Amino acid sequence: MPFCAGVAVLLAAERPSIGRGRARLLDWSLLACLIALAAQLVPLSAAARGRLSPQAFQIDSALRLDAAPQVFPPHALSIDAESTAWAVALGAAYIGLFWCARGIFARGGVRTVTRGVTWLGLALTVLVAVQRATSPKLLYWYFRPLNAGASPYGPFVSRNALASWLAMAVPLIIGYAVARHRSDPRTGLGIAARAEAIDSTQLWLAGAACLMMGGLFGSMSRAGIFGAAVGLIAFIALSRTRIKQGRGLIWMSGSLAAMIAAASLFANFGALAMRLQETTESGVWGRRAIWRDTWRMTQDFWLTGVGAGAFERGMLVYQEGSRQFFFNHAHDEYLQLAAEGGLLLAVPATIAVIAGVALIVNRLRGDRTPIFWLRAGAVSGMIAVAIQSIWDTGLRTPANGALFAVIAAIALHEPRPPHDEPASRHGSRSVARDR
Repeated sequence: MPFCAGVAVLLAAERPSIGRGRARLLDWSLLACLIALAAQLVPLSAAARGRLSPQAFQIDSALRLDAAPQVFPPHALSIDAESTAWAVALGAAYIGLFWCARGIFARGGVRTVTRGVTWLGLALTVLVAVQRATSPKLLYWYFRPLNAGASPYGPFVSRNALASWLAMAVPLIIGYAVARHRSDPRTGLGIAARAEAIDSTQLWLAGAACLMMGGLFGSMSRAGIFGAAVGLIAFIALSRTRIKQGRGLIWMSGSLAAMIAAASLFANFGALAMRLQETTESGVWGRRAIWRDTWRMTQDFWLTGVGAGAFERGMLVYQEGSRQFFFNHAHDEYLQLAAEGGLLLAVPATIAVIAGVALIVNRLRGDRTPIFWLRAGAVSGMIAVAIQSIWDTGLRTPANGALFAVIAAIALHEPRPPHDEPASRHGSRSVARDR
């Protein structure tokens, strides 16, 4: 609730431009996603609901004592309207934050926000380390999670949610460090000049990224570590479009390899190897079993879905086998979106993804400023969490959704033309430097 209220205030203050310019297809498709989710809350007659979602009554009859076709009152498409309402509000907050951040970054502030993310990441990593060592079962040493078997990581109940945040933040911070380094004219000279060009801020950024990468290893989130690795590879691939000299790319790749080697000191490779072996286990509680049950739900609700946020209620009926553990999410963001939204959500979401990717490519190609490196870091963070989402649903945690909205705005924002900047030369320089 505080997050949604804060975004509402920000929207009122910022009043971002929506549905205009090159981003209009992306904006309208995002708005269509929200409309599709809100449509799941519209009360329908039993006959209309039965035509659109034939299997919904079977779930109602299994979970409700008063469910009867003859007397069933008008009901929303969603099988859990309350959870869907919260999901719509949270989704609207994510999109609203993205629009506001994009508008703000058009005027500047990208580096300021990245520094803020760096400080947050440092504080988060230290908090997790201390909390895991002193009180591994409580949030903030006081709150006990609803799930008795949960093992909190700082403010995150799940290790995978923590990994999502770090996997998005690390490439962005690395991009900022590279932007500062590449802005120095001495970087085109020899090794000694390159080393001399490194300033205290770059060392701070590199140290923060290394510590946060160590926190990611310490989380032992298999999908998070793999996603972060792919994200860093993507950053190197994007760097090739701007670094023409092979030595520069080797220097960057070597620096990233050294950072990962240092961060790996925090890893427990024995425990991590055991967890990797269990990634796609075929047992009654493995991911394959979860995906199989989720796929059956998706097939039954292929048109409209069970309702955003209603996966947990639907799985009360669809989960097969032992109930010693309950599947409250699909361990696959894409599969869960398909189960909850059906084609009603999948069509506008696919259009939004295609429009977003095309716009990102355009922004990267057209940016000749040092902000290119922050864009590349933001895009790499988005790729990292997209890969992780094949096995996890980390973006459903509000902190992760908010960070994703911010880095998406960094990747997609369009700086205002020079004539829109402050008239004074000093003011123009300060804005350009902050960007």
